[in-house]
Amino acid sequence: MADTKEILNIVLNDEKLLKSRAFRDRVYSDEPIIRPASQLIKPQTPPQIKEMKGIAFTPEAYWKTSAWLFYTQGKFMENYEDDFSYNEDFIKYYPCYRDMTTEQLRGYFSWRTDVRKGNIHKAPLPYVFIYLYELLNCIGAETPAECFDKLSCFCKEYVKIDDTIEKYTDTWLIDFIVYYDLDPSLADAIDDIKHDKAILTLIRWEEHSEAEIFDAIDKLSSYQLKKSLYYISESEDLREVLVRCFIRLSEFFRDKRKKSLCEKLFGNTVECMYHMFSSAIFYDKQTFRNCEYKLNEIHSFSCSNGKWSCRKYYGNRGRNGHLGDIVKAVDSLMRDEIDFKYKISFDGISKNTEKILRSEIEQFFEEKRRKESMKIEIDLSKLSSIRISADKIREKLIVEEETDTETEEVSVQDNVSETANDMVLDKAEYAFICALLYDGDHKKAAAESGKMVSILADSINEKLFDDFGDTVIEFSEDKPIIIDDYTEELKKMFSMP
Repeated sequence: MADTKEILNIVLNDEKLLKSRAFRDRVYSDEPIIRPASQLIKPQTPPQIKEMKGIAFTPEAYWKTSAWLFYTQGKFMENYEDDFSYNEDFIKYYPCYRDMTTEQLRGYFSWRTDVRKGNIHKAPLPYVFIYLYELLNCIGAETPAECFDKLSCFCKEYVKIDDTIEKYTDTWLIDFIVYYDLDPSLADAIDDIKHDKAILTLIRWEEHSEAEIFDAIDKLSSYQLKKSLYYISESEDLREVLVRCFIRLSEFFRDKRKKSLCEKLFGNTVECMYHMFSSAIFYDKQTFRNCEYKLNEIHSFSCSNGKWSCRKYYGNRGRNGHLGDIVKAVDSLMRDEIDFKYKISFDGISKNTEKILRSEIEQFFEEKRRKESMKIEIDLSKLSSIRISADKIREKLIVEEETDTETEEVSVQDNVSETANDMVLDKAEYAFICALLYDGDHKKAAAESGKMVSILADSINEKLFDDFGDTVIEFSEDKPIIIDDYTEELKKMFSMP
């Protein structure tokens, strides 16, 4: 301090400087007195903030985690309020009380005071995340349920101001429900859970209405049907056909394939290690916890000795491309069927799937044409004249009723399975497929017919395709085998010779 004053006196009393042009020609006016930094007035630190800062330097803080320090300081300042104007913006990753200046802390607590009173306004992003971290740690509420309400309401309101937090909040809300064992229905409004509900609707399509199935398809499909020109023109027809096609495909995969349609589209649920409240500062007070939590049938959590895992459909949690290919194909084939003005092409589906879709679409339009042809229009104004004419005719007719009737029993043959004589297979093909079905010598059967094994297999597959909609013989390591799904049905059609 003394050195600073001495330097100022030397500078201000130097004769050379006083006689120089800079001083001689200068007109003096009032100027601020030069003061050293130590004499500048600084805002006082509120006692509670000062005490809160001191927690970071206690012996316990040296060996505890930063999450513990945040939680301890947060609980200490839980009910603190301030009224301090701080308008500077700043950036901090994983912000916490320890990393902020006194002015920044006072600015935060003043903003938090406004938020708690219902006045939510834009603030530096570190303030927003610190407030979210507080709520995740149940700082600022009596119970977890009350804290969830505050967290959910704040997220809904603040995302309208700044959507930066949106990519974190849905995950944190789900984690909050699971960690604090709240009612699973609280998660129903979250997009990730809506995605689960849509998949469940398609998995259990037998239990849902056509409207619910369509809504689920529309939510999950990468092809957005409601933007289609054909949908805008013929929405009712397209909605009905799409649901019918989905049900028909589901039945086909259920009856003819080992995997269901939904397994083909979405895969299977997988259990992976899970980090609760990822990207947040969270103090886990139940380190060695063991529990199970089920959000729904395809989304659940488990914790063993504090280690969390999550079972759900991973991968793309957005719109599904495979389902989108099917929806687009239905749209395209419907346009072709009625010769719609604007055509679109499609790809990404198998020939077998296309065949099923075409069949269902043709059946729909055939039923529609049949219904339209059966419509009867009656002119009510002519009913009286019709009655008069009918009475005249009745009087002129003599109707004799004969009661002699003979009943004949008609036996109806079951056409589901045809006998071998009715099939289109020739003797060589019949012998070859029986050899495969009943562990015979298929090579001998082929040799006796004078045909190659591959030629016989291809010929049988082609002739039976209309009955099965699929190949019944495939090759494994150059050896022909019957596909397991069709073995029993083929044995009914081809008895052992």
